[in-house]
Amino acid sequence: MRGLALFVIFLSAVAPSSARQAPRSYHSLTRAFVEFHDSTADLPEAQRIARFRTRFDTLLPGFYEPAPGQTPEQFERSVGRALADFATIRSRYEQVERVFPERYAQGIAHFRKHFPGFKPVLPVWLVHSLGRMDGGTRTLRGRNVMIFGADVIARIHDDRDIGPFLDHELFHVENGRWFSDCMPDTTIWCSLWQEGTATYAAAVMNPGADDHLLLLDQPAPIRPAIDADWRAALCQLRGDLGRTDQPSYARYFMGGGPAQKYPARWGYYVGFRLAQRVGQRMTLAQMSRLGHAAVEAIVTREIDAMASEAGGCSG
Repeated sequence: MRGLALFVIFLSAVAPSSARQAPRSYHSLTRAFVEFHDSTADLPEAQRIARFRTRFDTLLPGFYEPAPGQTPEQFERSVGRALADFATIRSRYEQVERVFPERYAQGIAHFRKHFPGFKPVLPVWLVHSLGRMDGGTRTLRGRNVMIFGADVIARIHDDRDIGPFLDHELFHVENGRWFSDCMPDTTIWCSLWQEGTATYAAAVMNPGADDHLLLLDQPAPIRPAIDADWRAALCQLRGDLGRTDQPSYARYFMGGGPAQKYPARWGYYVGFRLAQRVGQRMTLAQMSRLGHAAVEAIVTREIDAMASEAGGCSG
């Protein structure tokens, strides 16, 4: 993937190790994964996976288990793949482990230029995510935490986009003070607002940011395909705003999965376009403080307007 070649630039740009400081409430399981990988390399795969579950369930309860919509068998296969493929990312992964605490601290300093009172209240975990995520907030058995996946960061991020990526994720934390998470219902209008405003926040905080910096080209460019079928895309989304099922959520906000008409994660792009419209009459701080009732009304109204401007929807 395109971040790999430039990732060494990001790693070489950080300050010497003597200047690094981990943020408060920072935890890393990256080394635990490396040690487990090495110490179990000779075990049969089934035994290795079973030991992984026993070991990592105790280290971060609630994370190393099947994700919503994932069967136990699918989860176990993801563990097997992560262990088998680790050699291909190991050097970059270990570099992420070393430099990420400072990069995260730098990200907080940058974010506070726009939100001076920001407090990173959530515990931060840097982990091998089994390919699930580069970063995001999660509720694990009643605890709200921020998770960063060193494996995915190593695969897709570079020195240009790591700052906007952190702005995106930190905006979720700031927004979460007033706007409670969409989970477990994953209502489409709710996620559209959360991800769209976080993408918009990264754009505001990084003037001139292109689609790569805003992660609108992962896992493939989103804008061209949606712009080419803008009216139909809006009309489909308009009909799905109230859906809460996992397959619908995955269609708009997750990568991979079965083939579909539009690119993976295309809800991020439409949400970004929606947030840009709202941003013409509200500041980013005002947008971050809206509650669910206000947001649902705004999203419904704006999607209706966007669809009407594009030619309207039948029915």
